[in-house]
Amino acid sequence: MAKTTDNQPLENLFKQTLELNKKYMNQSLNLLNQWSKQPNKSGNLFVFKPEQYSKAFKAFAQLNLEYYNHAMQLGLGMVDSFLNGENNENQTVTEPAFELSANAEAGSSMTLEFVLENTKTETAECQLTNSIFINSESVEFPSIKTTFSPQKFTQKPGESSTVKITLRIPKNTPPNMYFSNASVVGYEPSFFRIHLNVQPPQTKTANVKSKK
Repeated sequence: MAKTTDNQPLENLFKQTLELNKKYMNQSLNLLNQWSKQPNKSGNLFVFKPEQYSKAFKAFAQLNLEYYNHAMQLGLGMVDSFLNGENNENQTVTEPAFELSANAEAGSSMTLEFVLENTKTETAECQLTNSIFINSESVEFPSIKTTFSPQKFTQKPGESSTVKITLRIPKNTPPNMYFSNASVVGYEPSFFRIHLNVQPPQTKTANVKSKK
């Protein structure tokens, strides 16, 4: 959250503006009250007709009320921006929203899939990305390739999409447990994790028929 000293000038300005507007409204009401109690010596207290003056005053009062409402909305909006904006910047997520696990042989390829649902109230522009795979010793293996299908798409509120993930593991990949963190741009700071247990390729033995 922002420091109190950072918010103080803006807070004071907002309070002073509301206080001036309140005084302005009170003075207007007092002036009308005084005029209404004065004796009608000339037979016509106002230059304009009373109904015209009444309409003008109602319009004036409505203008002040609208101003007060907009001022309140401005203040609340700025407070929300300060609080939520700073919370989003400082927010960190250390645990994945879900995990996808699979076993694969070195030199093979495989496909995983998951369903992404837009729970927001507005349309989401989605784009998938992932980090480089690393093994249990934190060694990077950029040779393990990841392909998302679709990789970029648009989701309407409440819409669900099935995303396929194709993994290609080179033949020279050492047996180990590998993982990568993947995320959907537009759904930060959430992410999900891909676990890949790479096993050595199975050796194929040739069938040799013995001659009699």
